[in-house]
Amino acid sequence: MKKTAITLFLGIIASSIIMGLMFYFFLFLNPLNIHEVNSLKWIPVLIAVTGIFISGKINKETPVKYLPFLLIPFIIFKLFNFAYFPFILILIAVGAITLFLTRNHKKPGYKTIGWVGVTGVFVFFLISQPLILEKEDFGYDKNGEIINASIIWSISEERVDLPDHVLFDKNDDAFNIGKIVGQKYLITFWATWCAPCLKEKPELDKLKKEFANKSSLKFIDVSFDNDRNKWENFLNNKQPLGKQLISENQQSTSREFNFNGIPMHILVSEDGTYKKYRSLEAVKNVIKRDSK
Repeated sequence: MKKTAITLFLGIIASSIIMGLMFYFFLFLNPLNIHEVNSLKWIPVLIAVTGIFISGKINKETPVKYLPFLLIPFIIFKLFNFAYFPFILILIAVGAITLFLTRNHKKPGYKTIGWVGVTGVFVFFLISQPLILEKEDFGYDKNGEIINASIIWSISEERVDLPDHVLFDKNDDAFNIGKIVGQKYLITFWATWCAPCLKEKPELDKLKKEFANKSSLKFIDVSFDNDRNKWENFLNNKQPLGKQLISENQQSTSREFNFNGIPMHILVSEDGTYKKYRSLEAVKNVIKRDSK
């Protein structure tokens, strides 16, 4: 029992260190200058497989009933905002399969199936999101298109469908953002604590007033405030135009729309597809161009 406890401890420590170092490498050092690296799901999948594989190898003789303890380092995914439902379940499943692969099996076919499954999950997330490397003077042009970057691949379409995602209004009534079809919308993600968001507010208000009496474009603001009172006070004091909503799970919302950081603007077409814009100026240019 003492040997088992020591081996489990070593496995947990080893995987925690490996996961921490890999997160530091990808998210903080980011030597390849990967664009919006915090939103790429293949990175935590790779980190989970690597860390658990090492701890599993250390514990390949440990009784199966103790192996769930090796998943304790998954707490680290919470620190880097990847422990959201249902993605965390995928990470746990991948970790469990990886532990299975470190065991000694009489039938090698089981390991082959396991490796195919783990590799399949990794490849799915790898190719399901664009991989873009930022170059010197990386940025966006006046239409919000990326400039000075190498697009390794981007198999997804330029416009994607709105996800079914529930947000809440001031009265705490649920609102499914995925149901806004048949109308063009500009959705802005912001927060009262976000200085760049507040800096954009006057220009956004001007744009709202310009389209106030037109049916061609409607506006939705989605707050990422953790303090609901601050959000409500802002609404009471400023009385912004457009529908005002708040996310009760900022991690989930940003993952659903596949972006990292605010402010963020998405322009939704009548068919329910949308395109993201980091710059309000860029989205204004697109709106005015399409309004001609």
